[in-house]
Amino acid sequence: MFNRRNSILFVLFLILLAAPILAAGGTVNYSISKPMFVAGTEIAAGEYEVKWEATGSDAKVTFKLHGRVVTTIQGKIEKLAKKSAYNSLTVGKDSAGKDAIKGLLFSDKDVTVVFP
Repeated sequence: MFNRRNSILFVLFLILLAAPILAAGGTVNYSISKPMFVAGTEIAAGEYEVKWEATGSDAKVTFKLHGRVVTTIQGKIEKLAKKSAYNSLTVGKDSAGKDAIKGLLFSDKDVTVVFP
């Protein structure tokens, strides 16, 4: 039978069990061969270190070039049907028709970060 103490312990157990799912992140290197936009910010061509931190379905993504922060943007975490085979960028056009990074894929992960 669940009493108040057992109920609290059960809720804490569920929170601890879900913590790895709710908070995730990592650092990945991406090569960008030409200037592009990401969430409205233009970034130059170069080798970027991209750090992402996720809590629930929200992601904070930082693009660094030569160790300096170029931009930090917000994205959304979306579940994929299967794990990505490699790190890659999804690209397309923004509303003005300019080349834009639309999302990030991560090697051996079944999530993607997408940008507005």
